[in-house]
Formats: sequence, C-alpha cells, structure tokens
Amino acid sequence: MLPKTALLIVSNPSQIGKVLVNIHQKVKTTLYIQLLSALNGPLSFHSHIFTSSPMYSSIISSIYSQAAKDCGGLDVRVLLSALKFNNLAKIKTLNTIDLVIFDKKYNDIEIGKFLEGKIENITSSCPILTFTSDQSSELLESSSVNNKLYKHTVLGGTFDRLHTAHKILLSEAALRSSSKVTIGVTEENMLAGKTLWELTEPLKTRIEGVKEFLIDTCSDLDINVVPITDPLGPTRHDPTMDLLIISSETAKGGQRVNEVRKEKCLPLLDIFEVNLINEPNPNPSEEEKISSSTSRMRLLGTLLKPTVNNALIPNKPYVVGLTGGIASGKTGISERLKELGAEVIDCDKVAHELYKPGKPCYKQIIDVFGNAIIAENGEINRQVLGSIVFQSPEELQKLNDIIWPAIAEEVNSRIQKSSYKVVVIEAAVLLKAEWEKYCHEVDTYIFL
Repeated sequence: MLPKTALLIVSNPSQIGKVLVNIHQKVKTTLYIQLLSALNGPLSFHSHIFTSSPMYSSIISSIYSQAAKDCGGLDVRVLLSALKFNNLAKIKTLNTIDLVIFDKKYNDIEIGKFLEGKIENITSSCPILTFTSDQSSELLESSSVNNKLYKHTVLGGTFDRLHTAHKILLSEAALRSSSKVTIGVTEENMLAGKTLWELTEPLKTRIEGVKEFLIDTCSDLDINVVPITDPLGPTRHDPTMDLLIISSETAKGGQRVNEVRKEKCLPLLDIFEVNLINEPNPNPSEEEKISSSTSRMRLLGTLLKPTVNNALIPNKPYVVGLTGGIASGKTGISERLKELGAEVIDCDKVAHELYKPGKPCYKQIIDVFGNAIIAENGEINRQVLGSIVFQSPEELQKLNDIIWPAIAEEVNSRIQKSSYKVVVIEAAVLLKAEWEKYCHEVDTYIFL
C-alpha cells in the first residue's frame, strides 16, 4: 500500500529532477518539499546567499515546473515557512507524514534525530527512502529580480482546481510578504466567459482550497482569502496593500488597478509579474500554459460523482441519462454513442408510441382533454393537444402527470430487456421528470 503523504528533504535543488522522477510511483496523494542546508542545521537553505525569502523565487518556480513534468497526479507543495523564518523549530504540515525521502545519504543517528526533533506531524515508525543524485551541482544563485519584502501582498484569480501555476503565484505572494497576504477569488458572476465555466468548482470550495494551501505551506503569515465580484476586488479600496502579484497574461489588469487607486488617492502598488509554466503534455486543443481551462477540458467524459447503490437501477446495463435544452446537441451525442456500441432510448419517440390508439395513455389523454384532440384517423392530434397544453402550465402538468409515469415504465422495461452493456436515456425533461433516479449517471450537454 502506497503511503498517502511524503516529505522530500532537498539539499540540492539543481538535481531535483533526478529525484522527482523516482518518487512519482512511491506516493499516493501529497508530496511536501523542504529545502534544507543540513540535517543538523537550521531549516533553511544557503542562508548566507539567500538573505531574504524573495530570493528563493526562481528556485521555487523551477521546482514546481519540474514537478509538473515528473509528478503528474501528485499534490506537490513546497514548504516556505523555514525559508522565511530562520528560527523555525519544526516542519509543520496539515497532513501527517507517512514517508520521508532524502536526496543524499545520512547516517542513522542523524536521521533519527531529524525525525524525532524536526517534524511535528509524522506517523510512528515512519519509513525512510533515499534517492541520491549527483551532488556536484552548479553554484546556486539568488533571483536577480525584485527581492524586496512587502508588508501586504495581494493577488486575484479564479483558482479553480488548484494547479501548479496557482501554486507558483500563491508562493510568490507568500515569499514577498512579511506580514499579510490577501487573495481575491472570483465569484460565479465573473465566470461566464471562461471555457467550460459550468464545470468550475463552487466558490466555497475554491476559497477553502487557496486558504488550505497557504496555511499548509506558510502558516506564519496573516492569510486573508475573500470572494470578489469585479476584477479589482479589495485593491479598489485597501490602502494597506503595497505589492500586487500578477501573471504575465494579466499585466493590463495590474495597470488598471493602479489607475483606479490613483483616482482614489490611494498608494500605488508595486507590481510583480510571474511567468507561468507550460503544460508538459498538451493536446492540440489545449492551452500552451498550465491552466484551469485545460483541467476542466480534461474532465469531459469522466464521472464527476461516484455512482450510488439504488434499488431502482439495475447493476447491468450501465444507464446514462443524457439531457439538455432544445438544439443543445443531444441527438448528435446520441448518434455517436450508438456508433460506440450503446443503446439509445429517445424518450420523445417513446412518448409518441404511448399516444397511439390501444396504448394506456391514449384513453387517459382523451378523457382529460376531450374528443376535440382526436384526428380523422383516430390518433391524437398532437398539434391540437399542443395548442392546449403549451398555453397553460396547469394543462401541461395534467398531460405530464399522465405521460411521464408511462414513459418511465416503458423505458425501465426496455432497460431490463436490453442486451447492451450501456443504455442511454435521452430526454430534455429528464431532471424535471425526476428520471435521474433510474440512471447511474446524468450528463447535461451544452452546445459550445
């Protein structure tokens, strides 16, 4: 059984790629990374060279970039507290450490003292791994960009499904702050122009994800995560802010922030621009940079919620409910699913059959709506019936009360007799009629 959470102790960041490539298959969920000068030294890294935390900027970014290539699927988190506060006594993480990994060999006594005295949240009898790399690394140099510390840094974004690019931005804000970090997370009203915005996580989930990451990686700062309803958020009115973190794609937004602050006689913000990293293995339709849009696109075709045991749903076949508005593209998807080997039950066509003479709904509909709806050939005139029910919600409900239970009965009968592995129920009213209770999963199709 793979350990859920591991801590990697890094003495040589320039060789981290050779270590990460070996770790990918050793950890299930979370990999913490801590830079150390030595086991018996402080929890810092080359403190004589890196005299302030912003000087770690390029190293942190390169670690995340390498992790994106070698640790796909792992939640990688570079710990920052020890880099910012040299007097930190212990490594603190929200998740319990189940495995400790070193990038160089240490003797058993050194390792024992380290595990006992330097890690606060660790399982008993925690296993140890060592992946050595070439220790003759190039001389590490601090970043040549702005290394100034600011009291209050700020940034904003959607932060949907927290990914590597988000972690770099948040880490930059933490590295460059001596006191407080404010993060603005966009509310739903700002999502409409984004790719597959319908799949964006709820606001509460996104806020909690940002807060949890910052607390986990740098808990010593005052962390303020707030919802925002416009691109400027709290930068529009907060005079205590002094540094704005932006991505290279949002440089114009940073200029706009200072234009508004100038109009309001607020101190202008220094701006630090972060170059986001490339997606390691993009598909032709995906963005070049790591992004939430790509994450959402990769969710297409996956089951977002696990199926639940339900007495109304047979174990076989697997039943998919396909719904969506008029002209949303359901029929095209149904045809494609047929080609792939699924049986498709079109509930509109089922309803047409149930209207015919001799079927149970025929007499019930005539009893409710009268003989005026009968055509010359004896069948129900759907145009006449439609002119009645679509002008009155009450009349439409009467029809639905007759036809919907009959459709459900007929569809379930067909499912039970089906020899297919997958059956698709296509219905625009699937959710309104509460037929999702007969499906293992429901897919709503929206034309893009």
